[in-house]
Amino acid sequence: MYGYKKLILLFIFFALAPGALKSQELKKESVDDRLARIETNLLNLEKRLDERFEFIDQRFEAVDKRFDDLIFYLQVIFGATILILAAVIAQWLLVWRKVDRIEARVEERIVIGYRIEEMQELKKRIDRLEAAISK
Repeated sequence: MYGYKKLILLFIFFALAPGALKSQELKKESVDDRLARIETNLLNLEKRLDERFEFIDQRFEAVDKRFDDLIFYLQVIFGATILILAAVIAQWLLVWRKVDRIEARVEERIVIGYRIEEMQELKKRIDRLEAAISK
């Protein structure tokens, strides 16, 4: 009986062994298929990440362009403000010089007016002295 059990076990082993080998081959194939799918998925993921990074780079370029435009317009505004300020200061200096000249002329005329009055007063005195001497 002991030999009979060995024979049955040997028969079962040889009957199931090809199936086990086939299942191992199927597992190997399925593992290879899975690895191939994982590789393709990784490649697809890498492509998508590259596309995302390109999109992000484009967005950064757009933001950089906006900052460049903003800096340009700020420089234009700053330059225009400086020019306007310089023009106002120059105009103020010209007006101040003109006012100074006008004040000098007014003072000169006032002095001339006083001198004219003094000369008229002196002329009156001279005329009175001449009148007193000729009497």
